[in-house]
Amino acid sequence: MEMRIDLSFFRENHFKRKRCRSCGSFFWTLDGDRDLCGDQPCVDFSFIGEPLTRRSYTVSGMRNEFLGFFERNGHERIDPYPVVARWRKDIYLTIASIAVFQPHVTSGLSKPPANPLVISQPSIRLNDLEEVGVSGKHLTIFEMMGHHAFNSPEEHIYWMEETIRYCHDFLTRILGIDEREITYKESMWEGGGNAGPCLEVLAGGLEIATLVFMNMVESAKGRIKIGGKRYAEMDMKVVDTGYGLERLTWISRGTDTIYDVLYPEVIDHISGVSEKIDRHLIYALADHSKCIAFMLGDGIVPSNAKAGYLARLMIRRALRFMRILGIREGLYDIVEIHLKSLRRDFPRLYEARKRIEEILELEDEKYRETLRRGSSLVEKILKEKKRLCVDDLVQLYDAHGIHPEMVKGIAERKGIRIDVPEDFDSLIAGLHSEEEEEEIERFHIPGETRPLYYEDEYLRRFKAKVIWSGIIDGKHAVVLDKTCFYPEGGGQPSDRGKLKVRGKEVDVEHVEKVGDAILHYVSQPIDEGEDVEGFVDWERRYSLMRHHTATHIINSACRKVLGDHVWQAGSQLDVDVARFDFSHYRTLREEEIRRIEDVANSMVREGIDVIKEFLERSEAERRYGVILYQGGVPEGRMIRVVRIPEVDVEACGGTHLNNTSEVGRIKIVGAERVQDGVNRLIFVAGEEKVEELERKERERLERLIDLLKQRFNIATIEKDAGRALREISRLFSVPMDKIEDTIRKFMEDIPEGRMNARCVVDACEKLFGEWKKVRKERKRIPKDLVEELLKGHEEFEGYRLIFLDAKTLRGYDPMAVADELRKANRVVTCIKDAKGLIFSASDDVEIDLREIARKVGSLLGGGGGGKERLARCGGKDLSKIGEAMKKARRLI
Repeated sequence: MEMRIDLSFFRENHFKRKRCRSCGSFFWTLDGDRDLCGDQPCVDFSFIGEPLTRRSYTVSGMRNEFLGFFERNGHERIDPYPVVARWRKDIYLTIASIAVFQPHVTSGLSKPPANPLVISQPSIRLNDLEEVGVSGKHLTIFEMMGHHAFNSPEEHIYWMEETIRYCHDFLTRILGIDEREITYKESMWEGGGNAGPCLEVLAGGLEIATLVFMNMVESAKGRIKIGGKRYAEMDMKVVDTGYGLERLTWISRGTDTIYDVLYPEVIDHISGVSEKIDRHLIYALADHSKCIAFMLGDGIVPSNAKAGYLARLMIRRALRFMRILGIREGLYDIVEIHLKSLRRDFPRLYEARKRIEEILELEDEKYRETLRRGSSLVEKILKEKKRLCVDDLVQLYDAHGIHPEMVKGIAERKGIRIDVPEDFDSLIAGLHSEEEEEEIERFHIPGETRPLYYEDEYLRRFKAKVIWSGIIDGKHAVVLDKTCFYPEGGGQPSDRGKLKVRGKEVDVEHVEKVGDAILHYVSQPIDEGEDVEGFVDWERRYSLMRHHTATHIINSACRKVLGDHVWQAGSQLDVDVARFDFSHYRTLREEEIRRIEDVANSMVREGIDVIKEFLERSEAERRYGVILYQGGVPEGRMIRVVRIPEVDVEACGGTHLNNTSEVGRIKIVGAERVQDGVNRLIFVAGEEKVEELERKERERLERLIDLLKQRFNIATIEKDAGRALREISRLFSVPMDKIEDTIRKFMEDIPEGRMNARCVVDACEKLFGEWKKVRKERKRIPKDLVEELLKGHEEFEGYRLIFLDAKTLRGYDPMAVADELRKANRVVTCIKDAKGLIFSASDDVEIDLREIARKVGSLLGGGGGGKERLARCGGKDLSKIGEAMKKARRLI
């Protein structure tokens, strides 16, 4: 789509509209002889060694010059947002200053924090990674300075004419750039669901700003087509400008590359500790280490998903470059230089330095482990597949963290060619930079329900009228004109209770919100138009309220104990127990769990009022920041904010107590690492529920003591049964309800005799240690046993087949015996044990035992697997083990 931008400013100042003889773009210039648009590759840089501005600037100086100019011209300066886009559902990283205001402000749904405003927003883009360090101008982390005006039908601020005048005035009058050096190239812009005509501002061969006039929104019914998408005119007219802080600083200094002006100290340091000098890699590492500083400093925890995936991608890319350059120091040593230089402008990053150092040390260990185990995995894959496509390389990286360059190196040694796309890292980043679209509603229900639970969360009885009745998925359902039944949402289950109609009680089994209607699934049909009286199951509701308020308290306690990088990753409430998932870079220590519980209970004892109010979105963000969106990003202009002063504040639609003292007591009953970068705390809230739990924990511990006393003299018993059980659960790597069976089994496996123990946990540690020793001994298979077993073989076409029962192995580990037997020549072994069958074969036997294990395992009601020449199978139905042995014999 072509759109001419013909402004009075251009005509009044005698600009000429020309068409570039190289790329064909239209542009405006004061230079009558110019016939090229001024952008690369149409022209080369002309400012290298010849700065364009009146004087040279530092990054901070240029930022202050820009912000100050627009403040003097009626714009309000606002603080930058984090580089992780917590307020967005569609993207993970802040990619531009306008991303701060999409979609709620740009759509007119929410008011801007100021109008007009000016901001310098740190932004991250990972779409041109292969160009960083090479092109001389590409960066992953940069500040986009922008002045924005949000024009609505009710209020006009300014539009195209004023925008171009501000830009030209700043560049020429303030910075002193010769106006004949500046060209304004016409183009179209699209991003984040919006689009509009724009002017790309060019000087010295470099794009230094973009002036976007956002007036369209993506719409399937739109009549305007741009880049394969359809757009419609929108009511809002948004001035979206982006000035490159680093690029403006660069043209004021005229250095060979942008990296030389931004990172001289970092570049000198990297060069000094590198065994190999590669300027492109050194420049890229200087850039990437700053990007990592912002990512981790703003709270991203490296993981295998979402923003954490992108952080790990950047960390591993930096570590890979360090290996190539021969740098022996840690990545943090380079990142720390950035943290110190950014300390004045971004103090929050420097304050997070200890956490950043710890994260980078852990990530370095994980990367080294990936390299160690990756080699054997790649070797194995290349045996099976002689050709790997891009999808295979993506799968290897996503599933195992193995970079294609490693695959390529191993393949080349084997004479196998692997083509790695130059933009592989950018490709990977693109695949993981946006959130998947949420599912749309399954159906539409007419009507609107007034939610009484927001007016009074303690209301448990009400009168209402049925405004819709029907059957959904085979269940009777009604919509009421008002209700105090809470619908399922935000990790909180729905209320249950009863509706009384014409003297008859009908059970309310489940409640959900569909659009503006609240749908009640009921046990019997109720006609539309009927008057009903509702009764909420208050004991259930109050327990859920306790757990929900306790979740907010636990969240705050985690942040106070572990750091402000903690971010809610999910929660699920129930009547008896609740769980809270959150981002953290390692498994919790026992003392941290105890401190979190203590801090949480101190907040309960303080008796702090819980304040619940509806606020306009921009006002809520102005007061509290993006911490509001811990539990997710709600829709709409008005959002419900739940605030516990000095403790927690979140946008939350759940039901809550009026005071923290009502929680009674919080007890953490479990902690686990549910996925890379995410921990889970399981807890109980409410004095009576905690007391009941502690009684059950004490009973369980006493049963363990009775078991252990058969073999141990225990000096003292732990006072905190829950903590002792958690430590024992972690020691044996089993859930608490499996501890007794595990201890019983371990005690059967160790030799007779008594031992002394300080406490119950100490007894379990000694039991585990003895069991490990026994296991180790059982895996040391004596030579005479191997010789004896080999003598009992069957001959089949020159191969030795051995079929055994584990009971004949003198107590030695059956898997270890099978593994030892495969060291002989032309041997295939099948051993029956208590779990199923174990198979092994020597390397000189062409056989895939995994397939045999799967087929035999299916006979046992299960399956099988393992390695090509060492596998096992099992299942629920071991009564067929004899039949399985016969089938195994036939297949072998």
